[in-house]
Amino acid sequence: MNQQTNKAKTSILVTHDELHRYIRDVLMAFGARESDAAGVADGLVWANLRGGDGHGVSRLPRYLQMLARGEIDTKAQPRLLHDRPASFMMESGHGFGPPTCMQAAALAVERAKAVGVCFGLVRETTHTGAIGRYAQWIAQHDCAALVIGAGVGPMAFHGARVVSMGTNPIAIAVPTGTAGPMLFDMATSTISNGKIVQARTTGAPLPPGTVLTAAGEPTTDPRQAEILLPLGGAKGSGLSLMFEMLASVLAAAPIYARVLAPEKLKRNVANLAILALDVASFRPLADFEQDADSLVAILKSLPRQIGFDEITMPGERSGRTEAARRKNGIPIPSKLWAELEQIAKANGVQMAAAK
Repeated sequence: MNQQTNKAKTSILVTHDELHRYIRDVLMAFGARESDAAGVADGLVWANLRGGDGHGVSRLPRYLQMLARGEIDTKAQPRLLHDRPASFMMESGHGFGPPTCMQAAALAVERAKAVGVCFGLVRETTHTGAIGRYAQWIAQHDCAALVIGAGVGPMAFHGARVVSMGTNPIAIAVPTGTAGPMLFDMATSTISNGKIVQARTTGAPLPPGTVLTAAGEPTTDPRQAEILLPLGGAKGSGLSLMFEMLASVLAAAPIYARVLAPEKLKRNVANLAILALDVASFRPLADFEQDADSLVAILKSLPRQIGFDEITMPGERSGRTEAARRKNGIPIPSKLWAELEQIAKANGVQMAAAK
């Protein structure tokens, strides 16, 4: 077993293929269809490969809890409630988020190729996973993409000391000529909830000014972190609110009006909005990519501030991480690895082999 060691063994390396196989098999043991299990595994491994470990396999135990509580309907089949040439609304029926969202991304590209642009909504899914994956996939198919998510998340609206908004994310991707799609992906909170999950696994403290305790007091202890703060104060909570309007209220599937109202919604639910624009419908794709590459080259050659070795573009560091992890393996914290081993043993699934 190849492990990283200093004073203690802190992580185990596993190949992306083996991690994918393990996640798929575990989900199938919990009743998921093979196609859905593979789709969820695709999303989790994508996040791990790109360094977004908080949205990777660390989410699997949470998914299993949701399955055990019946929050994820393993028999749900996505269906279209609204279907027009340049728009659609897809009902998930509380099924697995990643397979439904990828189906919606593919439909958005197909429609954009036909009429130039497509806006799609996915409503009443469970957890969308890392939304950057859908934006990147759309850009890989020569379209510009804007994807926003809305869900139940532990963020305080600016000025509040209680959970009152989701950490609603946004991802934007465009095709470029030399480096493939450029991907910008961020949550509207100071840090993502996945970072807290990861910090609880590793024991690392959280940055100051990012979270509150359940009582609404500042903390850096991930074990006490219950409430996230919005990025940029009013800017972050304002973006999150507008994403809730566009992805949830527009889809007739409001989330936070139900969370904060007497209903006190507890179930995990999420919505997604996808905008795909076929670049070739506006100008020749090659010309767009050439101009994008020229702008990137200009930005990267700008005089740098002290302490900066280079100027990086959105998604560039994640792309490098992906290349390295595809070659060397994905590091899994030892505490999480032990939890995954317990899951494998309890469900008669072959544990992922360490690299």
